[in-house]
Amino acid sequence: MENKREHAGTWLRLVFCLALLCATLCCAKPSPVKKPPPVEPWSCDPDADRAMKAQDYETSIIRHRKFLQKEPNNPLAAYHLGYSYGQLGEHHLEVAYYEKALHLGLRDDAACFNLGMAYAELGESQKAIGAFNKAITMNPRRADGFFGLGLVYAQTGDGVRAEKAFLKAIKRDPAFLDARLNLSMLYADRGEFQKAMAQLRKILEIDPDHGAAKEFLESLEKK
Repeated sequence: MENKREHAGTWLRLVFCLALLCATLCCAKPSPVKKPPPVEPWSCDPDADRAMKAQDYETSIIRHRKFLQKEPNNPLAAYHLGYSYGQLGEHHLEVAYYEKALHLGLRDDAACFNLGMAYAELGESQKAIGAFNKAITMNPRRADGFFGLGLVYAQTGDGVRAEKAFLKAIKRDPAFLDARLNLSMLYADRGEFQKAMAQLRKILEIDPDHGAAKEFLESLEKK
């Protein structure tokens, strides 16, 4: 079996990558973690958004930049431009345009959540925490902001706060499997194997085919 800390770190990085890669904005179906920003009172360039939906991020960037030259105060276009940069790994530009979108008046907890994820990719933990807390303030009923907090606290070694954040996410959405998986890794990392296995078994109750939970549970049961 791999070292538990390496195992946990691998899955934490995977969760960050999946959250960013699977996020969809405006034109596509929302993922379980993300939701699209509000369109009104702004609208974006349809061709630019079609390129973004098709994952043609280079074209999306070109078209969104041209659109912003005509409408420099359009926060939705700035948000989409930041998202497109993020998909190409340009996280400094991603953050810059998310911040611009919020400065221009975009008020949406998903925007703050995405900003927190981008800051986490850059290793700027405190700024990530601030963004996630803004998302929670805007919509305290959603689980996503608490999940993001849990990821950052876990990465920074603050297990107590990470546990509380993951539990709050699960309370708001009991079927939030990524929150349960990361909580199980947190418990296993500090030797609380029964708690870890309880979370993994709950995941498998909800999704019997969850491969990561199966593998992790089997490894813990062999201890």
